[in-house]
Amino acid sequence: MIPARLFARAVAIAAAGIVTAGFVAGEAKALDDASFYVFVPNRASADVAVIDTRTDRVVSKIDVGHVPHQVAVSPDLDKIVVTNTADDTVSIIDLASLTVEATVPLDNEPEHMALSPNGDVVAVGNIGSGTVSFVSLVSGVETARTQGLFEPHNMTFSADGLRLYVGNLGANFVSVVDVPSGKVVEEITIGAGKAVASLASESGDYQGIINVTSTPDGRLGFAAYGEGDRMAVIDLSTSEVIRTLELGDLPWRAFSTSDGRFMLVPNNGDRTVSVFSTETLEEVARLPGGEDMTGINTAMFDTLAYVISRGDDMAIVLDLTTMQRIGEVALPSSPETGVVTPDGRKLYVALSGSDQVAVIDTAAMTVIEMIGGVGEEPWGAHMVGALNYCH
Repeated sequence: MIPARLFARAVAIAAAGIVTAGFVAGEAKALDDASFYVFVPNRASADVAVIDTRTDRVVSKIDVGHVPHQVAVSPDLDKIVVTNTADDTVSIIDLASLTVEATVPLDNEPEHMALSPNGDVVAVGNIGSGTVSFVSLVSGVETARTQGLFEPHNMTFSADGLRLYVGNLGANFVSVVDVPSGKVVEEITIGAGKAVASLASESGDYQGIINVTSTPDGRLGFAAYGEGDRMAVIDLSTSEVIRTLELGDLPWRAFSTSDGRFMLVPNNGDRTVSVFSTETLEEVARLPGGEDMTGINTAMFDTLAYVISRGDDMAIVLDLTTMQRIGEVALPSSPETGVVTPDGRKLYVALSGSDQVAVIDTAAMTVIEMIGGVGEEPWGAHMVGALNYCH
């Protein structure tokens, strides 16, 4: 006899149109073409769900370490890398067989990653210890560890792979790392004077540099400083600041359109979104946003931007042609970050509060699937050939 609570859950799932997993637990599924799949790290269940975008089904799960935070995919080496924040490790996974090849010990609380341009090295920010680890995906070992950082968050490699630009969440400067030596060689200050979060502000209130977001051609980097409400535009070939731009209140980070025409910055303090032209380096619009905006994804040939608002449980739709807010897509719980398929037609959003992934038809601006059976506390969505973002 089926327990009443399980029967009620099954009825609720059927009524909501939730799609459940299409695989047998513990059974690995070889991928026919990695470009069709979305990878979702689940922080509470210590695994990564694999979703086939052709069927919108979970086709496999990969067991990794505790509290997986981010996934990076190297199609050049057919590898997946997952940071395991609670275990202080990264898992290196064979993309074809979805089996873990190596578990590499790192420093304290590894979270965000950046792949080198040739895809054979991943830089990992150990946010709890102020270091960055460089891990070879060929040998499966940590090859260098950079000291002297302040809550290293997201990172960006220069186009030639010789420099790594590190956003310090606990400071108002970008650290420039010489990759061959693994040493910090420069600090690019944003705002007046060098500032580092004090021990008294360790509650998490201080917001320094989240990321250095590069244009798709790797020429320019945009680094927003949350406490200073401004953003530096950096020449990534020379580390020179070529312009400083004013933003709204408490900006998060810049998000690029796939064609590189615009940088969009959510200002969480005043719930607006700043849109900058990468050609003129001027703000071309400031549009209404939402509360606690965690990410922005563009779709439909970069004519639309979907702004994920965790505070409002919705995706806000901006028209980048008319520069207007044109709609909202309601989501059931705690949207984190998402990814748009390379063709721009579907947006996958991780919902940490309901253990689901929502699938949005970007042209129709509607939820077309709710994928269940993903895992516990899904934290993001990642794909090969797409702009992958994390918190």
